[in-house]
Amino acid sequence: MNENSDPRPLPSRRGRFSLRQLLLAITMIALVLGNVVSILRLRKAESALAALRSESGYLSPTEDDSVAAIRAPSELPLNYVFRVRVPEGTQFDYRLAYSTWLPKGKTQPDWYSMIAIRPGESLVTVRIAEDPRDERWKISTLVRDSGGVRRMGTTLPEAHTAIFRASHDVISTGVAGSMVTLPLGQPLRILDDRWLVGDESLLLSGDKPVNTDQIGVYAELQPIAR
Repeated sequence: MNENSDPRPLPSRRGRFSLRQLLLAITMIALVLGNVVSILRLRKAESALAALRSESGYLSPTEDDSVAAIRAPSELPLNYVFRVRVPEGTQFDYRLAYSTWLPKGKTQPDWYSMIAIRPGESLVTVRIAEDPRDERWKISTLVRDSGGVRRMGTTLPEAHTAIFRASHDVISTGVAGSMVTLPLGQPLRILDDRWLVGDESLLLSGDKPVNTDQIGVYAELQPIAR
């Protein structure tokens, strides 16, 4: 009998990891955690993008021969925000006309002024408010695009101001929260809010003249052939 022999059993290798297996496991865990973090960040970014589009209006892609517009939310009274898109490289230029007066017997408002709309996307704001510089109520138009900011305003008659400062029912038939498109060369009435005052009657059909002067807020994209 060999006195140097060790009767104890050799330790089992079951359940033991080599250094290579351990490094591989750590790498897999890191990859899984990285993917989870990336997915969470992507979902957060998508949620923020959806909220931004909802706040400022989002125009989905359209054909190159159409004009698009959508109304964006606004928390301020008598403040109207739109995002519009005019295609580039066409035979038309576009302008935005605005007014607060639709004369009796006419189907088109008496436009106060116009402001140019450049090709591409623009954020258009139409606002009725008191100008703190001279304390006069005005309708103003502000256009933001890649080329900068342009403004234009017109002082309102006292009779119009009195109506806007009071509470009345309003009929709105312009562009709403869904995107609207029209072929090139056609005008697009993006804003048509009409105030119902007293016992005046209102015809909502756009091809029939109203039977009384109609006070409201009107804005229209108008094409101009080059």
